Amino acid sequence: MNRLFTYLLAAAAVVTTSTSFADSTTSAPTQIGVTFDKVYVPVGFDSNDHVQFVGEGMFKNSCYRPAPTTVAIDTVTKTIKVGPVAYEYSGFCLQVILPFDRVVDVGLLSAGTWQITQADDKKIGEIVVKQNLTSEPDDFLYAPVSQAYVRQAGSRTNLFLNGTFPNECMTMQDVKISTTDDAIMVQPIAVMAQGACTGGPMSFTKLVKLPALKAGRYLLHVRSVNGNAINSLVEIK
Repeated sequence: MNRLFTYLLAAAAVVTTSTSFADSTTSAPTQIGVTFDKVYVPVGFDSNDHVQFVGEGMFKNSCYRPAPTTVAIDTVTKTIKVGPVAYEYSGFCLQVILPFDRVVDVGLLSAGTWQITQADDKKIGEIVVKQNLTSEPDDFLYAPVSQAYVRQAGSRTNLFLNGTFPNECMTMQDVKISTTDDAIMVQPIAVMAQGACTGGPMSFTKLVKLPALKAGRYLLHVRSVNGNAINSLVEIK
C-alpha cells in the first residue's frame, strides 16, 4: 500500500509539473518598457518628408523581442517622446546581452529643431526639419529601391542598390550621398523619359563608391519612391 501510494504521488507530481511547463511555454508574452541607448537620425528632412529615425538598445537575455515603439508628438514644445517596448517570454532564457533596433516612424513635422526624448524626458537626440520649398511631396523622383547594403573591399566601401523599375522609361540619373558621424543618407534620383513605355518591369542594380568613412556603426538611410525609405544599421571597419 505504501509503495502504491508513493507511486501515485510521484505520478501526480509529474502530471502537475508537465502541465505547469506546458502552461508556461504557451502563455502569451508580457509587454514591458525598455529604453534606447542611442538613436541614429538622418539629415536632410523637410516639412514635406515622412520623418524616420532608428533607435538601438540592448536586451538582458534571449527572452525579449522588440514590440512596436510608441510615439507621442508635442507640437508646442517640438518634442518627440518615444517609448520602446519589448515582449518578454517565459521559459528558458540564455543569459546573454542581445542588441535590438527599431525604425521609428514619426510622419510629417513642421520646420524647426525637434527634441527626441524617452523615459523621464531624457533627451537622446534631435531632428532638424527644414521648410519645404515646393508643393511637391519630394524634391526628386526617387528610384524604387527595395534593397540596399554595403560591402567593403580593401580600402573601398561600395554601396549596392537593388530594385525594379516599373517600365523601360524610368532610369537612374544620379545617386547623391551625404554623411554625418553616424549616418549615411542616400538619394537615388531617377528620371522618366517621354514616349510609349512598353517594356517592363525591369530589375536594376546600382553600385556606388561611398566616401571615406571612419570605423564605426552607421545608419544607412536610402530614400525610395512614394515617400518610402530603407533603414539599416551597418558596421564600417
